[in-house]
Amino acid sequence: MNSREQASFHSGVGSASAVERITLACLTPVTDGNELGAMDLPSYGIKRIQAAVLGDPELSHCELKLIDLMRDDPDAYVEAILESKPDIVGISMYVWSTPCMIEVARRVKLERPQCLVIFGGPSARREVFDLPIYPNPSEVLDALVAAEGELIFQQISKLSKLSPQALSQVSGLDMPVINGWHQTGPSPAIEHLDHIESPYQLGVMPKRTVAYLETFRGCPMGCRFCEWGATEKASKVFSTEYLVRELSAYREAEARSVFVVDAGLNLNAKAFRNLREAENEVKFLRECSGIWAEIYPTNVRDEHLQFLSDVNIGYLGIGLQSIDPKVLKDQDRPFSMDRFEQAARKLAEVAYCEIQIIMGLPGDTPEGFKKTLAFARSLPVGVRAYHCLVLPDALLSRSKPEWNVQFNPHNMMMTSCLGWSERDFASTRNYNNHQAQISDGTAGDFWWFFPPQR
Repeated sequence: MNSREQASFHSGVGSASAVERITLACLTPVTDGNELGAMDLPSYGIKRIQAAVLGDPELSHCELKLIDLMRDDPDAYVEAILESKPDIVGISMYVWSTPCMIEVARRVKLERPQCLVIFGGPSARREVFDLPIYPNPSEVLDALVAAEGELIFQQISKLSKLSPQALSQVSGLDMPVINGWHQTGPSPAIEHLDHIESPYQLGVMPKRTVAYLETFRGCPMGCRFCEWGATEKASKVFSTEYLVRELSAYREAEARSVFVVDAGLNLNAKAFRNLREAENEVKFLRECSGIWAEIYPTNVRDEHLQFLSDVNIGYLGIGLQSIDPKVLKDQDRPFSMDRFEQAARKLAEVAYCEIQIIMGLPGDTPEGFKKTLAFARSLPVGVRAYHCLVLPDALLSRSKPEWNVQFNPHNMMMTSCLGWSERDFASTRNYNNHQAQISDGTAGDFWWFFPPQR
């Protein structure tokens, strides 16, 4: 078995469920060598699903296997999945794994048509499966989950029959049909996030790696270039008691650092207070080697600065994207130049910060992007520039017709749009490469990092 394959087995009393064997699959990318130090970043979303199955007594009879080969190798994935003879295959899909995982699912359905194939994750959306580069969705999957997947996957795993008819009785699914897609109804609401099983508290996350901290779900904003605010409005939070158990589990797992997966450290006031109270009790975030988090500058308050001073912050990402008010307004992104600059300078005094900007936003121009880059580099922080992606729940489904968005369907990178031609992208990429070179930065396929200007 590959060193990254993980298996969990349960034996127990029989059940009315037709499901006996469940296989989960994901593709965790190797950490980009251009990042700030090599880190072991295990997949988190698929572990949430694994924990949901393991923590449900009604599924104790199921044999559960998780496969993560950490490489784009459809042959190896198909072989490993078929070897487990699954009744259900749950596949986690992200931008980087989409082509591989869709091909894997196609082959699995061909070899084992009676198996239910369920997709989840940020890229598991109808608009992606409808792209012309992929086969007919009905040849690839039985359903996809476009919302929180824990409760839904539990319900699928308890089906008494493995059939499309039985599957259609589960709410919260998009199922491929002859003329498009069938929605099975609204997703079941998770009333209390504390009821979701934690992979850390169950002990299924690998030890001595990065820990993922989640204090709330969703985002109060709905920026068109971002997936975060499309479905959830950040009203649900994990309690202080839950976070105390979670931070304690990180210590037990000997987590080396913590990656905050929330949309922003300060975008939910209640979640932040719960985290602060939990940390005051456990004191793990001040012991670990570093915390990576995003923070929304306009909402920075003294309480946030104090918290950042108390814990061991290794990295703060500050989203700017553009300084053009019209561009940001069109993207439904709130922005105040004065408040942004003040907050960035204050944050730089308590943590290592990077301002994040996007090259190729619709309505922007190469000249506008260069102005944004110059402004960001004038502050005492690092700067990271990303090539605009046409993401599900974002520009893929929320673009305006007049933007004329064109993109590469294999990697979702924008190729042209309002204000940007293909030649503009090429020339601006060359400009960024040159700027990175002369400032001892690093250039890559998708982003460029510029060290702090002190």
